[in-house]
Amino acid sequence: MADGDDYAFDFLAAGATLGGVLAEDRGRFERRIARAKAKEYPRRSPEAWTKANYAASGLVDHLRETVPDLIPRIDAASMSEQEFANVYERGSKPVVVCSLMSTWPAVSEGRWTIEALLRTHAEDRFKVGEDDDGYAVYVKLKYFVRYMLETKDDSPLYVFDSSFAEREGTRALRSDYALPRFFTDDLFKLVGERRRPPYRWLVLGPERSGSYIHIDPLGTSAWNALLAGHKCWACFPPGAPKEALQPPRHEGGREAIAWWAHVYPMLLDSVDPHLRPLTVIQRPGETMFVPGGWWHVVLNLDAALAVTQNFCSRSNFDAVWAKTRVSRPRMGAKFQEQLRAHAPDLYERSLVPLDETEQGSSSSSSSSSSYSSSSASERSEDEEDDERLHDAEARRARKRSPSSPTWRDRAREGVERECEEAEVSAEVNADMGGRNQRQRLGHSPGDGEEGARAGRERCETEITGEI
Repeated sequence: MADGDDYAFDFLAAGATLGGVLAEDRGRFERRIARAKAKEYPRRSPEAWTKANYAASGLVDHLRETVPDLIPRIDAASMSEQEFANVYERGSKPVVVCSLMSTWPAVSEGRWTIEALLRTHAEDRFKVGEDDDGYAVYVKLKYFVRYMLETKDDSPLYVFDSSFAEREGTRALRSDYALPRFFTDDLFKLVGERRRPPYRWLVLGPERSGSYIHIDPLGTSAWNALLAGHKCWACFPPGAPKEALQPPRHEGGREAIAWWAHVYPMLLDSVDPHLRPLTVIQRPGETMFVPGGWWHVVLNLDAALAVTQNFCSRSNFDAVWAKTRVSRPRMGAKFQEQLRAHAPDLYERSLVPLDETEQGSSSSSSSSSSYSSSSASERSEDEEDDERLHDAEARRARKRSPSSPTWRDRAREGVERECEEAEVSAEVNADMGGRNQRQRLGHSPGDGEEGARAGRERCETEITGEI
């Protein structure tokens, strides 16, 4: 479609700023990436990151050539907001929408090309995961972009940053896009930024990165606006049995690339038509809509940049409320209080008692009617797993103000920055035998590389341990 062609710039095309990043010290770049990997996956060896050799397998090219577009595309100009809500939200139908972001400054002013982002945010850190203690793992954009260009990892690191709009260095990115006109109804805003669960993410990743198959929490729906690259989607209706979509021990583990390699081929031949994946390859400039309760898995076919949000609207209110009142009782009480003041009709609906059957199936559409009640139970358990992960992040988010990171984040970043500065100074002065610099890194004169390594380990301990 023309919409994809309009955005078909090479996101990682070489320019002066990118060239400068690539010319920086390789050793420092490799240490930063290795440190991020070790924090997020401390039990994964360096060799395990490329064990399956997906980069040379041809899998991504095969998917690009063979995955059919089974999810419909519509032009945003072809229908009103009310028509969209009736047909796709209330009808529980995934759809790709074109021409929703052409007026965004990120697009119209070129603010989100890689050159522009590196000029303004090269030194800013973005979240690529969490360590075993639940603390965010960050990597500077300049290092992550270089990693995107060079990585051969089977399932690479992936920027999935839910607080980019709150941190001082990156919050300006929030002004570069607007809510698409079909998705401005956001009822969870009534409970306030600090109380609501994480709901918006900046998403940036290389080929083979992605999100393993899941259902979004609390029955929320989602939109995903793709500014660069191509994403391969597979969707399944509410009620599809978890054991078929998430085989307990399939090869490669819970990684998007492994799902496409080992689970997708089995489902293509399923005798049950409801287990055959609804697929589409999303192109730049297109916005994917996923209704609440739908399973979905996403793989980046090349370097991709997107922004995505989950939301509760009038169309999916009943399903979201049924889950929120049970899973998030304190937030639910606040939500109900605000509905009474700002949406009395929804407040009245929130007073209607829900029996067990309604709670288990409220997010299901007619497409799931062929599945048993046990499938609904399994779906609920899976959503609860996702919700527990979001609960943990929400609890951490409540400890910081909306406009600033936690004191732990500030302290961790401060120590990390100090270690980087010390390391850089040591490298610059290495040939001069700078005694003071070696002492700052925690080793005595004459210790050489062994002492420098000990100094870096001390910095690592300060970052990950005592703070």
